[in-house]
Amino acid sequence: ILAAYFLSGVGGTRHLRHDLNGPTLDKAGKGEHASYKQELHNFQNVQYFADFHIGGQKIAGIFDTGSFELLVRSTRCGHCVHPTAPYSRENSHTFIGNGTVQEHVFGSGPCMSMLGFESVSVGPYLSSPHQAFWEIIDHRIPVLDTAKFAAIVGIGPNFAHGNRMKTLLMNYGVNEFSICLQRQSGLPGFLTWGPTELKGGSRHNVAVARVVGKHHWVTHLHNVRFNSKKANAANSPCGNAGCAAIIDSGTSLIAAPGIALMQLSEQIEQIKEDCSNMHELPTLHFTIDGNPFELPPQAYVMRVTGATLEANDIWDVLFFKPKMRKLDMCMPAFMQIDMTSQVGPVWILGMPFFRYYHTTFDRKDAVMRFARAGPGCEPLPYMSNSTKSLLAVDHG
Repeated sequence: ILAAYFLSGVGGTRHLRHDLNGPTLDKAGKGEHASYKQELHNFQNVQYFADFHIGGQKIAGIFDTGSFELLVRSTRCGHCVHPTAPYSRENSHTFIGNGTVQEHVFGSGPCMSMLGFESVSVGPYLSSPHQAFWEIIDHRIPVLDTAKFAAIVGIGPNFAHGNRMKTLLMNYGVNEFSICLQRQSGLPGFLTWGPTELKGGSRHNVAVARVVGKHHWVTHLHNVRFNSKKANAANSPCGNAGCAAIIDSGTSLIAAPGIALMQLSEQIEQIKEDCSNMHELPTLHFTIDGNPFELPPQAYVMRVTGATLEANDIWDVLFFKPKMRKLDMCMPAFMQIDMTSQVGPVWILGMPFFRYYHTTFDRKDAVMRFARAGPGCEPLPYMSNSTKSLLAVDHG
């Protein structure tokens, strides 16, 4: 799970085609429903999944803001490992076949899928009786062989690349949803379909970022640096030119270009493998579309158990140089990804970000709204100078 899911991630980099140059969103909808708060089950803090029904069958899926389509591990894949029950068209009374076969490429590998249509429902009232979906008939995604989920549920802002079949969000008429992950190890996260009430403030007391991509929840990122004396303009990524930040619930880490990771490594003292200097590490600061954000060390350092690594420097891990060595250690929660776009070099803010910021995705207004995440994932008012308030609710 460490190699396949932690370092690669299910979500994130798939189908990114240098098109981050302006929002194109479907304005149609069925009207707003009452909000439905869905629990995201937590497996080892790297898989967050929830149940939905397809063809009358309960399937667990990753709800992935970094992709667009619904893919389900299927009985059509005879040689696939099925750690959980796969979808079976033979057990459905609502399946309609199509037969089109297509390759989908994710950060953790490719898969071959066959198009069909099914009844798909989430919770008590969200239902799509004729939803386009893809049965996985072959894959090279190692995590699926051991995963607690059998589906990847894309909840990106727009149509998938190359087709005009309505996504699940479009057919549900959902223009707004929110995601937050509780920080304490083992606790679940939450996906709220519909508007979320902000505790202790109004909807105006949030940080707002414009969505600048046609197909991804992507916005502007600037001035990434640690709160360290070693940080300066020369070694701080995403300066005046800026970068692109994809806010992706399907990626386990924070992904950044290799040169940016090298710059950040120059700003911080060595992270001790036994985590003994966690309290001495600086906060990570960055700006999202003009709004200042920060993450404490508990967000960007992860504890690895059951795997052994050999490296001269902890930051060597970022470049996949080490050999196996120790059984329990701390390491940065970063992974390397070298991609460019019209907005700039691509970063992916994955699960560590959602543990500290309650994030609302708004298709209609083409924005994302960020509130501080309380201990139970309740959205709290965003504050520009949020260091003390953010750390005050951190029990990690």
